Amino acid sequence: MPTHGQIALLLVSVVFFTLGGLLSVARMWRNTNPMRLAGKSNYYWGMLTAVGVLVWHSITRGNWIPIGDNFDALIWLAVLLSMFVAYAQRTRPLAALDWFIMPIVIALLITAVVVGRTEYRSYVDQTWMYVHHLTSYTGAAAFAVAAASGAMYVIASRRLRSKQSAVFLGSLERLERLTMNAVTLGFALLTVGIITGAVEMVHKKMWTSPWKIFLAASVWIVYAIVLHAPINPVFRGRRAAVLSVVGFVLMVGTLIAVLFGSTGGGR
Repeated sequence: MPTHGQIALLLVSVVFFTLGGLLSVARMWRNTNPMRLAGKSNYYWGMLTAVGVLVWHSITRGNWIPIGDNFDALIWLAVLLSMFVAYAQRTRPLAALDWFIMPIVIALLITAVVVGRTEYRSYVDQTWMYVHHLTSYTGAAAFAVAAASGAMYVIASRRLRSKQSAVFLGSLERLERLTMNAVTLGFALLTVGIITGAVEMVHKKMWTSPWKIFLAASVWIVYAIVLHAPINPVFRGRRAAVLSVVGFVLMVGTLIAVLFGSTGGGR
């Protein structure tokens, strides 16, 4: 279980990410170089403190394997997403990308605080289940990126139809490409996660809640449709973007069901 010090340090990370997000939004009205640097500094400090929590928590539980419990997994998700934003903004900036991703990062860290204090749970320390958790959570991170870019696509499309500027959101073509790349990666990882989880469930007769199975299957079906959008014009563009957001909402529901669901019958 995380210590009070680890929880406190994680809350410091939440503060850094929140300040960075507020500074990023404020740049809509006053886009100065000092404000840009201050926002980036807060993001980097947020990532550094979150990584510090991961290291501290690993030392405490005596195990350096990542995603060893639900507290650890949520922080890893947040760190991966924040690293993606930092990389994207450094290479091919999308001004509004962090507006959509950072709230997810902050929500993940706050959920980690809640989980760490009330629903802390260690995962099964076996290779098969480790692969299941790693691919499932990494796939969820990819779907978060797809949902963010999909939401940006929907907003940009709406603004363009109403003759408003959408330059700050990026071009529709670039947003669609980012959405499809993220969905492709996430779908592959989710498929591996579902297969490994199902095999482990059958092997150990750990029958899980029907709602978890239904939600996981729904996520897989929704993203399968999005993945085939390029060969089906009906689901291209705005519809694919909306489906990517819907799929992520279902993915969040699945994670909540796993994190807070009863352990009776296994996972």
